[in-house]
Amino acid sequence: MPVKGNTVNNPLSKRMLAVLLTLAMIAGACGGGSDGDDASTTDDVADGTGGDDGSGSDDGGDGGDDGGSTDSSGTDSGGDAADPARFGGTLRVGFEADPSGLNPTISAMAPGAILMSTAIFETLTVWDENDTWQNNLTESWTPNADFTVWEVKLREGITFHDGEPFNTDAVLHSLSAQLTDPLIGLALRPVFNESLPFEKIDEFSFIINTSEPNAQLPTYFTTQLGFVGSTKWIEEAKLDPALHQLPVGVGPFKIESRVQDSMTRVVRNDDWWRDEPIYLDAIEFFPLQQESTRYDQLLSGDFDMAHATDADNIFRMRDEPDFLNIEDDDGEEFLIMFNAQKAPFDDIRVRQAATHLFPRQEYEDFIQRGTTIPANSMFAPGSKWHAAGLDQQVDSPELAAPLIAAYCADVPESCTDGKVNIEFQHNGPSISLDNTFTLIKASWDAGFNITLQVIPQDVHVNEVAFGLFDAATWRYHGQIDPEVETLFFSCSTITAISINFARNCNEERDALMSQQRGSTDEAERIALWQEIQADINDSRHYLWINHTRWIVSGSENVRDVCAGTTPDGQTLRCTHNGKWYTPQIWLEQ
Repeated sequence: MPVKGNTVNNPLSKRMLAVLLTLAMIAGACGGGSDGDDASTTDDVADGTGGDDGSGSDDGGDGGDDGGSTDSSGTDSGGDAADPARFGGTLRVGFEADPSGLNPTISAMAPGAILMSTAIFETLTVWDENDTWQNNLTESWTPNADFTVWEVKLREGITFHDGEPFNTDAVLHSLSAQLTDPLIGLALRPVFNESLPFEKIDEFSFIINTSEPNAQLPTYFTTQLGFVGSTKWIEEAKLDPALHQLPVGVGPFKIESRVQDSMTRVVRNDDWWRDEPIYLDAIEFFPLQQESTRYDQLLSGDFDMAHATDADNIFRMRDEPDFLNIEDDDGEEFLIMFNAQKAPFDDIRVRQAATHLFPRQEYEDFIQRGTTIPANSMFAPGSKWHAAGLDQQVDSPELAAPLIAAYCADVPESCTDGKVNIEFQHNGPSISLDNTFTLIKASWDAGFNITLQVIPQDVHVNEVAFGLFDAATWRYHGQIDPEVETLFFSCSTITAISINFARNCNEERDALMSQQRGSTDEAERIALWQEIQADINDSRHYLWINHTRWIVSGSENVRDVCAGTTPDGQTLRCTHNGKWYTPQIWLEQ
């Protein structure tokens, strides 16, 4: 069975390949088939974590033919009676950027933080291989008739790494801490009833009251909002900020040590709540923002796993048949965001001009070398949410010139020598983003005087959240269900600190988002999302570039990356936005 939403290229020894072929013949005699569609390209699509959450640290990825093979089991070699999974070993992981902290109640979590936190905390709900949300730390979610009241039942018998009980009090304390945080709370306050968001029923049950009908509520808790920290730890971290770096969750691994921007080490949690083995002794996470260096260390044996989104390393790994390579292009979009609350991009003429000047064909030819799936909206072609026919009118410099001239005539203080003055921001160091900016600048020089600012990812995220930018590269909108994306477009999330990063408010669009939120009719929701996407494009607050392609790579001894399951036995989505599950992974010696 293919891995839903991912394409896997897996190294197998001749002996193990023979075993798998035998098992495949037996399975074929018993029946079986495909797990369905959901694709943006040949390797299917969908998923989400961290409302993504993060910034455009790379060039937006790579599309096209994945070049890998999918094994018959839907996992990556797995264990069997003849060759069982082995215990022990430390998995060394290179990832794109270290977060400023690992406290889900206060930290803005980009993909690296989500990857580590999934091992330490887990989430209340998860996505399965068919892109359906499933219970994880919860047992059930029961709504009332109009989806404004949800009764949530937690699993019992779970403890945090510090021995504290996982129960209603702990979950509501963690949610309340998120709700009151200046940044994280922006994602929650519009969702919950302001006067009475939560009500405790008993030790393992509680009620969530929503601000309006919300039939999609459980999907929010597949993201950072679903990470729950120990009450004791959260309170102690308020007194000792150093503890924000030493999270306490209920996951399969617990933190042993962390040196920010150097290495975070987690070790097996022998008291994990699930009655299943954890094979690895430890995982060590090494942040390396320069993607080429990250993959140099993977290929040299310094790392066992790594992830990336740049075309160079994707092409590079497709030529490494002895490595496990899992590609996924159904998540985030790579884009340029314009700040609508400050000059000059508060004027739609400037946003239109920048879009018309964008050199898409050159970008595809020279940065992605013809492999990227270009983006004109949030969802890739093949996604059920995709809106066909949207056109940004890029590669049209003749349309930009009169707009620039008219703007500079009206707002001369924002222009010099007939060009608009702007600051362009991206995070780094990143060769791919440097190359992307060089290409953009060569084209935008026709109408803009550009000052470049390159800053670390965590600083980049904070500056964008505070609105301290004109134009910035960004990478997000990677959720499986687009309901969680509404937080990034809603008028209600625009404040001094904003997760509507472009500060793009339209109350008519908000009404459409509310309508789809309360609907259980998928066809109706899809139709509404076509309207929403058209409105977003008309505003020109986003210059969509491409649909990010992630690659997750592992050395030839890494096993069962795609074999994770829910507590009820459903196969989990293998990878998404550079994240994967860890307790089922083992290392062949």
